[in-house]
Amino acid sequence: MSDHTPTPLILDTTVLHELARGEVGTIGLIQGYDADGQPMVVSALAITATLIEARNEEAADAMHGLAAMEHVMVAALKDAEQAENLALVAVATGLDVCEAHTAAIADVSICPILTFDAGRWNEASRSLDNHLFTIEVTDPDL
Repeated sequence: MSDHTPTPLILDTTVLHELARGEVGTIGLIQGYDADGQPMVVSALAITATLIEARNEEAADAMHGLAAMEHVMVAALKDAEQAENLALVAVATGLDVCEAHTAAIADVSICPILTFDAGRWNEASRSLDNHLFTIEVTDPDL
């Protein structure tokens, strides 16, 4: 048995929106990662943005289910220093605060962002000291 812990994946709002819509392939992908012990991190602000857009109980249930998974950690702002870092990332990248939180988590942790649209992170990546790494999901059923 290996003691290796995989590098955590940071889930962005494109992934969360698919989960909130009940997209079966995406649900299966994330459940598979969890079953395999793949650590995943999701911004509390990204969950908030997803729920604001979806505005339904099914989306809320999906986000609660995601947060309850064994290998998913919801990242909230814990102090003024993290809030300041988030503000700096938002200003540097031009991202809204919810997307900037995902970028800030990825920037600090040097972990890849799991996304359905890697191109959306290119400009933000160029604006930060650390390059943002992305993993683009092209077909969640594979």
